[in-house]
Amino acid sequence: MPDGSMSFRLTILGTSSALPTSDRYPTAHVLNVHERLFLIDCGEGTQMQMRRYRIRFGKINHIFISHLHGDHFFGLYPLLSSFNLMGRKTPLHLYAPAPVEDLVSRHLSDFDIHLGFGLEIHTLGSRDCTLILNDKRVEVFSFPLRHRIPSCGFLFREKRAERNIIPGMIGKHGLTIAEIALLKRGNDIVREDGEVVSFETVTVPPPEPVSYAFCSDTAWFKELPEYVRGVDLLYHEATFGDDNEELAVKTAHSTARHAATVARDAGAKKLLIGHFSARYKSVDILEKEAREVFSATEAAREGTAYIIG
Repeated sequence: MPDGSMSFRLTILGTSSALPTSDRYPTAHVLNVHERLFLIDCGEGTQMQMRRYRIRFGKINHIFISHLHGDHFFGLYPLLSSFNLMGRKTPLHLYAPAPVEDLVSRHLSDFDIHLGFGLEIHTLGSRDCTLILNDKRVEVFSFPLRHRIPSCGFLFREKRAERNIIPGMIGKHGLTIAEIALLKRGNDIVREDGEVVSFETVTVPPPEPVSYAFCSDTAWFKELPEYVRGVDLLYHEATFGDDNEELAVKTAHSTARHAATVARDAGAKKLLIGHFSARYKSVDILEKEAREVFSATEAAREGTAYIIG
């Protein structure tokens, strides 16, 4: 992807569907938002990939699970154990559909694991687009997907930053800390002597906010593009090619062409496809079929980092 702000950076840890291959792991992504890391899905081997690509475990405080099929979830149990063995104390937030709380509780009990950190579980619905995380940097929404069990997609939207002060303007105008704060928020300064300091003359606009959407696993459905309208980078599963479209429909998955149709109809800037069936030794054909509908398509590859923006 083209160079841009380092505020949003996506690292792909796994691109395989249910059956891993010798060079493709099950689904897991790490999204870096201003040096805060969000783990999205946690298939088998996720923590091994995190070590391989030097993902800092301690920076992950939020984990998002799209659904409770094993290739998106089985890596969570050993990751929780590793966090514990590392002496983690920082609370961890887990977002996933029901019955995630029962599954995690049973696992911890069965294996006599006593976490030394707080685990806050947020159970997701699968019928509406819902704001599930809101902080000073980003908003995260879950939205419904159509799969064989309750499944959610995730949309990460960067919040608009404040304006930036032009170098030298603080000294030139003798700006105080309070005045700087007002100017950065887009307010003019009117001083007691009548002097006006316009925010437009001493500041410049911040970069445009960026966004990332994650859609896996899902069949195509007409409402999906609206959930990810105008997104900068759309990740969408492309388990099958045209040669297996009937199987995609039967298993509630998407073909590469389905994924490209969603990207086109949503007005996305870039499409990243993944969750490839092990039957495809090379994913070039899937990339080719998607590009016939949406040219700005790339097949995801393990270890690759994508700058969003």
